[in-house]
Amino acid sequence: MPVRTLVVWCPDWPVTAAGVSPEAAAVVVSANRVVACSQVARAHGVRSGLLRREAQARCPDLAV
Repeated sequence: MPVRTLVVWCPDWPVTAAGVSPEAAAVVVSANRVVACSQVARAHGVRSGLLRREAQARCPDLAV
């Protein structure tokens, strides 16, 4: 029987795994840089790669 492979891409997984509400603006930070952000945070202009301080400036209610 041939081997089957399934690939799942979930860009918000680190935020979801941290137990953050889907309605919250939240990020996961490593080495002072955003590595993952929620959909709500992205709506405020937060993106992966931003410095934590810049992310918080774009979204003051951000959960880090």
